[in-house]
Amino acid sequence: MKTFDVEPRVLGRVHFGSDKRESVVLAGRMAEKGNSEDICFDGSDNFVVFEVGKRGSGKSYGMGSLLEGFATRDESLIGRHQKQSRRAVVLLDPLDVHWAAITPLSSDGPDGLRKQHAVFRKWENLAVEGINVRVFIPAGEHWDIDPPEFREFRLPVSALDAGDWGLLLNTDIITEPRGRLLDEAYRKVTELGWQFDTPATSVAAKQNYGLQDLIDCIEHDPDVANFYASETRRSVLQPLRSFLRMPLFDSPEGTSLTELAAEGVLSILCMGRLTPDLRTVLTTVVVKKLKADRMYASQIRRRLSLRAESPETVALLEAEIQRHVPRTILAIDEAQILIPARANSSARQAIESFVLEGRNFGLSLWLATQRPKGAISEAAASQIDTFIIHRLSVADDIGAVCGLLQNSRPEKIRFNGRELDLPGLIRSLDVGQAIFSSASSDASRLVVGDIRPRNVAHGGEAF
Repeated sequence: MKTFDVEPRVLGRVHFGSDKRESVVLAGRMAEKGNSEDICFDGSDNFVVFEVGKRGSGKSYGMGSLLEGFATRDESLIGRHQKQSRRAVVLLDPLDVHWAAITPLSSDGPDGLRKQHAVFRKWENLAVEGINVRVFIPAGEHWDIDPPEFREFRLPVSALDAGDWGLLLNTDIITEPRGRLLDEAYRKVTELGWQFDTPATSVAAKQNYGLQDLIDCIEHDPDVANFYASETRRSVLQPLRSFLRMPLFDSPEGTSLTELAAEGVLSILCMGRLTPDLRTVLTTVVVKKLKADRMYASQIRRRLSLRAESPETVALLEAEIQRHVPRTILAIDEAQILIPARANSSARQAIESFVLEGRNFGLSLWLATQRPKGAISEAAASQIDTFIIHRLSVADDIGAVCGLLQNSRPEKIRFNGRELDLPGLIRSLDVGQAIFSSASSDASRLVVGDIRPRNVAHGGEAF
């Protein structure tokens, strides 16, 4: 790995992120002349991390390395967490490269595993630790070759709104007849109630609806039949019936949110086997449900901390809070895939709401992308407090990142006797190196470091 000559000098261990030291993860070590001490991420407070790097730069590997530090077992060399600071980590993986984290590194076994272990052994004062990992595959997408540890994930159908169905059926719910039909049927099923034609029966609205309810309304409600042409209804019913046959859509409730987001566990939701639209809808639903659930749980926590209640009431509230997800880190790898740049993307809108409001409810966000330019809106970008920058080569991407950094830049940067500016430093980073920049840091400026090797296997090539 390269060592850069950077001034002014930074001495000793560096922490970035928070300054509370209640939840600290070993991120790597300094790669600067005169300093090879540890670099640590303090995740005690709720945060927004933006990690960028070109393909093959080690971005996904680095993301996995830091996230596994939040899912350590017992005593750990890579993660120190006070009990009240333990988080859940939910990682959305559109390329299915993170599932290998269920396999601890070992000097025995297949060649790829032994190579990764050899990289790990080069670091002093580390030992392979157990990491709490769960891997979820969308129901119906299981392959015979999948490891037996994989769990099925079922989409909570009742969390989908008319806009989500419009995205799945590739129609606009405002301007197109198919979309307006979907919107009307959704409102009848969930808000207004509807009429079953034969025998004539009133059907009450219900929030916890299933796909069959939506189909029945379109097929049997007289108002729908009178207002929409039969061809329009058929063009909507056919794809909805196709979805109904998919295990992913066969449950109104879907997979329990508390199974997906568990304290001290890294949960990886593999999405590479889904179509782009299904990935976008699934991302939207997970983001919305996490936010809604944590909003409710945080309200309970506020009541417990601010009001004097009877022991019986405290016990009831404490029991209720256990039925909801803990403070959670939502991580999205290759965000440019799951959050399309088009402004009306439901996933993009959900993520930006998550960025702007999530910290109020104990939610943190970790976004990793190859394309920092335009990845999120300016309003959302203003909420980013930590940047991890791997090698980039495109001038627009480098400029976008440099314009967002919040702490000071070095006065001088040299490598092999040649002076570099910040864009030159970003272009010069080795695979597995990164620049760490945070609004809160005990260093006077951004720093350059080597990413800590992972304790578990990584499915990508950059290790």
